[in-house]
Amino acid sequence: MISKPAFLSRILVLVCASAAAAQQPRLPQLKLEDTTGDQRALAERMLKQTRSGLTGPFNAMLRSPEMSQGLMDLYLYFRYKTALPRPLVELGILITAREWSTQFEWYMHYPVARTEGVSASLLAELRDGRRPAAMKPDEAAVYDFSTELLRRHAVADATYQRVISSLGEKNVVDLTALISTYATYAALLNVNQVKIPVSEGPEFLPVR
Repeated sequence: MISKPAFLSRILVLVCASAAAAQQPRLPQLKLEDTTGDQRALAERMLKQTRSGLTGPFNAMLRSPEMSQGLMDLYLYFRYKTALPRPLVELGILITAREWSTQFEWYMHYPVARTEGVSASLLAELRDGRRPAAMKPDEAAVYDFSTELLRRHAVADATYQRVISSLGEKNVVDLTALISTYATYAALLNVNQVKIPVSEGPEFLPVR
C-alpha cells in the first residue's frame, strides 16, 4: 500500500510541474477556498477520500457537484469494495489510461499497480502500446477483454467466455464498469487538456 504522504508528494510535483508547463488546463485549478455550497461539500469529500485531492479529473468534476457525487461513489467502490482482485483493478485502469493516452491517470496508478504486484515488464510493454508477452491467465483475460471493449465497444464471444471462466460473472460486471468509469475520468482529463511534462521513467506515459 502506498502511503498518503507519498501520494501527496507526487501531487505536489505534478502541481508545480503543471504550473510551469506551456499548455494550461482549460478549466482553471480550483482550491478549497474557491468553492461554496454543494461544490464546497464535494471538494471537502474529495480532499478526504481521494489520492489526488482536487487535481486531475476531480478539478473538472467540481463544476458539476450533483453528477460527480455518483462518480465519487464509483471511485470509492472500486478502491475499497469490489471483489475484483486489486492487481486486476489497477491493470484495468492502466489499460484504460494507455488506450486514452491519459498521462495523469497513468502517473497516479502506475506505482499502485507495482505495489499490488503487477510486473514492471508487463507494464513496460503496455506503456509502449504492445500486448504484454508474459501475462498470467487472469491478466491476459483482463487485457483482452478491456482492450476489445475500449477499441471496438464490444467483446467477442470467445473473449467473454475466457474472462467469465477466469473471474466469474460478478467480477466481469465490475470490470466492465471499472473500464467505463475510468474512461469517464480519462475523458474529463483529455477534454480539460490535463497533461504532465513527460520525463524519463516508467510512470510517465508517452502520448500516441
